Amino acid sequence: MSLPPGKRPPDANMLEDETALCSIEILAEAVEMAFVPGILELRTLRDALQDARRTRSPAAVQLAYSAFSRVDPEFRNRISHHALTLATMRRRNAGPMPVAAQSSERSAGRGIDGPRRA
Repeated sequence: MSLPPGKRPPDANMLEDETALCSIEILAEAVEMAFVPGILELRTLRDALQDARRTRSPAAVQLAYSAFSRVDPEFRNRISHHALTLATMRRRNAGPMPVAAQSSERSAGRGIDGPRRA
């Protein structure tokens, strides 16, 4: 039986990076949005992400990454689309970015990674 997150003893093998944990949470929500009952790979991915969120173990995160790579490319694209949409919504709801982190006028309207280069 595992302890609740606030009651766990400190563990050197626990993932504490809030950005990574937020990404796992967003991906788990995106999997739920794209979930189709009866598809084993999606159920495996969902369970692996839930385990990664619960344990914060790098090994569990690696298992979730492995499960994601085994999902059909069409479902991976759907999940990625949902995850990007959720991340955008969270970023908008989080409030204004610090002044130093704002994008320049030059990069406005180019997407998150700027123009594609050959």
